[in-house]
Amino acid sequence: MEELVQVVGFFLGDGFWLDGRLAFSNTNEDLIKYYANLLKRIGFKSRIYRRKKTGNRKDEFTLVAEKKLTEKIKSIFEDVRYELKNEKNSKAFLKGIFDAEGSISFSSTRRGRETKISNTDKAIISLVEICLKKLNIRSKTNITRDSRQNRKECFNVRMYGKSSIDFIKIVRLYKIWSKNYIDGKVHPSYLHIFQ
Repeated sequence: MEELVQVVGFFLGDGFWLDGRLAFSNTNEDLIKYYANLLKRIGFKSRIYRRKKTGNRKDEFTLVAEKKLTEKIKSIFEDVRYELKNEKNSKAFLKGIFDAEGSISFSSTRRGRETKISNTDKAIISLVEICLKKLNIRSKTNITRDSRQNRKECFNVRMYGKSSIDFIKIVRLYKIWSKNYIDGKVHPSYLHIFQ
């Protein structure tokens, strides 16, 4: 069950419906392949499509799952808060949503260790807060407002210092181990945390 909860987390961040099928888009090819393999492990087929981008922009990879996964995921959506009552599912959800909407920044200063999950949907951020509370990981939530017209406000759940490290170690995030992800985001003095 926790693999499906992880897929729900990833879907809420980078997912959309495509002709009644779950689809996910991301520029991180390793990440998309990881989710294709995860779906295969739990018995669902999927296909990956690559969309070439012009100039210096990264190519986009879209994973489209078979239709029979849709009903399973919709049943989890119906009562996702209930599914997050245990620690395993809370970790799985956080892993999925971080893979889609998370970021890290570990600078050279002691206070510069930050892990963040951002989304414009307050209900999704509420689910993140529930999971973190269940796992006893301290966090702070704030709102970023974009002054440009027609921009939604963005909700950010941030973990700092020890809480950030606890989050990484407890949840075991895939994205930060994917190819080249931590390059430029982590000061060499903190690389041991990511091994």
